Amino acid sequence: MINLKKNDKLIIIIAVAVVIVAGIGIAAYNPPDDENINMGGNGGVGTYNVMWNTHTKMVSVDGEMYAGKSSPFSTEITIDHENIIKVTVEISWEDDSIYGILITKGADTLTAEVSFDPEPWTSEYNGTKEFIKNMNSLPYDTTIEAETETEAYDKLAEGYTDDSLTFTIDVSVITGEKLRRPLKYFRDQGNAFDLTITYEYYEASLTEGYMNDTGGDENDPSEDDDAFSRLGNLVNTGSLVRW
Repeated sequence: MINLKKNDKLIIIIAVAVVIVAGIGIAAYNPPDDENINMGGNGGVGTYNVMWNTHTKMVSVDGEMYAGKSSPFSTEITIDHENIIKVTVEISWEDDSIYGILITKGADTLTAEVSFDPEPWTSEYNGTKEFIKNMNSLPYDTTIEAETETEAYDKLAEGYTDDSLTFTIDVSVITGEKLRRPLKYFRDQGNAFDLTITYEYYEASLTEGYMNDTGGDENDPSEDDDAFSRLGNLVNTGSLVRW
């Protein structure tokens, strides 16, 4: 039989006590659910990072883009969208019936008017013009507090602008052919042009920030860590048990 010294017995008793306490702590520890860690989980309000992204859409226009000398082009456009930054109407054209080598003859003159712009545009031979209507500014990136991502989007939607813009586009052409050249005069009935209408708008995208916890967790593992730390200090100093 092995005879243990007094100090050996003390070490064995302390080791057994540490093992028992550690086993109890492991058995009692209940890891937190994922829902309590993620944004919007139980017990906290989430903070979401808000980024504003811009997008551009094109507006389709029915019919042929042609302005005749006796039948000007006219159309009404309605854009109904949220958070519009700007609307752009671009008109581009090139005279399809000019002639001459040193001196260009028969050049048409095109005039375009967009109702949201007070200044009409007049162009001879060819040209391109943009009519721009500025509406809203792009917001700054920010943060928002909400319990869920859906709630965050709902809060952002409360500040959206409900934009609706209706305007008219009128294009007319004066042909450059003179009546003294009847064949060319009657043949040149007007001019085609290109019309492009786009609008730019913004919308929000969210990324998870952090969660403000509203209360402590009774199963907080840090408390067990502190207990084990104190127990280890007692063991190292030999003050846990006196034989």
